[in-house]
Amino acid sequence: MLRLQVLELKGNIRVLCRVRPLLEKERTAGGEGHMPVKVTSEEALRVAAMDNKAEKDFEFDRVLAPDEGQDKLYDEVSALITSVLDGFNVAIMAYGQTGSGKTFTMEGPEGNPGVNLRALADLFKLAEERSAQFTTSFTASVLEIYNEQIYDLLVSGAQDGDKLDVKQGPDGMYVSGLKVEDVHNMGDVTSMIGRGKSNRSTFATNMNEHSSRSHLVLSVYVTCVSKMNGSTLRGKLHLIDLAGSERLSRTGAQGDRLKEAQAINKSLSALGDVIQALQQRNAHIPYRNSKLTRLLEDSLGGNSKCVMIVNVSPAVENVSETKCSLEFASRARKVELGRARANVTSGDFTSALSSSASANGGSASVTPSPAPSRPMSGRGTPAGESSMSRVASRETMNSQMRRSSGPTGILR
Repeated sequence: MLRLQVLELKGNIRVLCRVRPLLEKERTAGGEGHMPVKVTSEEALRVAAMDNKAEKDFEFDRVLAPDEGQDKLYDEVSALITSVLDGFNVAIMAYGQTGSGKTFTMEGPEGNPGVNLRALADLFKLAEERSAQFTTSFTASVLEIYNEQIYDLLVSGAQDGDKLDVKQGPDGMYVSGLKVEDVHNMGDVTSMIGRGKSNRSTFATNMNEHSSRSHLVLSVYVTCVSKMNGSTLRGKLHLIDLAGSERLSRTGAQGDRLKEAQAINKSLSALGDVIQALQQRNAHIPYRNSKLTRLLEDSLGGNSKCVMIVNVSPAVENVSETKCSLEFASRARKVELGRARANVTSGDFTSALSSSASANGGSASVTPSPAPSRPMSGRGTPAGESSMSRVASRETMNSQMRRSSGPTGILR
């Protein structure tokens, strides 16, 4: 029944909050006994009264305390990986201020991998389990959006960012000219991620010794061809480590670093505008206001499933940024999208989803589109389409979708 419950999410933006542990220097300064951020339950946290402002409670689909590790976090997003193989667009993004743990969440250190490697290991594992019903192929790309320009991280050396731009094709959004490589196993993936990481733009700021100055997007494109009837399912997974949100006064940014910070904040502001427009169910969603939101148009709109992981610091000196991050994430959690539809082309698409459901031990409940996928406007749920409540979704996921351990096959 796992797959059934995944589909019942119907494309809503699910928001998780992760509170990082105190850093050693923060403990040394005596901050452990005065942390303004307290996790009060699995779905709530409280920010203490600071600077003449009252304490405030925030609720999310899941709140992870500082002592909850990578396995617990991945348990909360792992169910969506099946959706990619079923022909859905999925985006998992880490948001938060500089130094809040976004890169740790998405990449993780050697021996304790984050969402990226765990998700990809699951994709290969699930594809192998479905091999009797489907022939599955994978391609992937790694890019960064730096100063509102797109750079291909699989290409070494200087690049002209103006040459890469986001386009809309018959299968959704894509970057024209971006290098896309075939990947067959975790060895291919780890090699690709390593190359991409080495080319990413990082510099020191007052808030982080190795601050990421760009949005990093690892994208995996999945094609599943039914051996029964030739139907094709096309899924897309974006794994996104967003650049850190930050107040310019705290970063000590000057010159190029100042320009970078301004571009980061402008891009994140555009993402906020899209979130707000989706929340208000506006007829026009301003995806074109930034390269990031344009790229994610078919992964934030109605034909998608999205998880935002807001990372926050528990330290006293970061409470203002923490509140800003939590307010942003609270707005995202209110977004209700339409029923997600699978990207299915050719053949008997109903049979294709039935085969997929059988391969995953569940049954399909979403009506797929027989035509090539096109991005939806992001408007609210159409008449006649129900939407599962977040409370019901959360309770169901608690009881049926948790895993006792991480995926197998991860390179340690």
